[in-house]
Amino acid sequence: MQLKVTLSKSQKIFLLAVLLSVGVGGVTAATTIGINNDIELNLGAGYSTSATCDPSIDIGFIRSGTTPANYRYAGFTLTNVDGTNCGDQILRLAVVDKNNVTQQASWVIPSNATNYSYILGTTNLGRIISTNFYATYSYASIDLSDLSKFAVSIGKF
Repeated sequence: MQLKVTLSKSQKIFLLAVLLSVGVGGVTAATTIGINNDIELNLGAGYSTSATCDPSIDIGFIRSGTTPANYRYAGFTLTNVDGTNCGDQILRLAVVDKNNVTQQASWVIPSNATNYSYILGTTNLGRIISTNFYATYSYASIDLSDLSKFAVSIGKF
């Protein structure tokens, strides 16, 4: 299954506005990002696919449902974030559905070598359990076909 999203000019402008509102200090993961075993999501915004402090951040999703007809994005995970180089900065995730409903989460990246998994989901809100760092925001799942925009940024306070 391959998921591709093509953005119109107005959607690109909206995405740029969202990213600027969550922080100018970081570089955004855009153009093409891999979700769940390198299934590509093309954002078409023309930015680098890495942050200045980390050349590769892995993005995965938590899927719910039992058949393709009822699969939903139940959450997202950001892994392989370099805490040594990106420590004390803010990691931000924005997910926008086809109705332009935006769900956002952010985490302050601890400045240590622990390789945390940053999770936007519905459980353990605001907790750090082992190496899982859960968002304080509870994510409302969306249908796989309803994902419109997706953005990740790392920036200063």
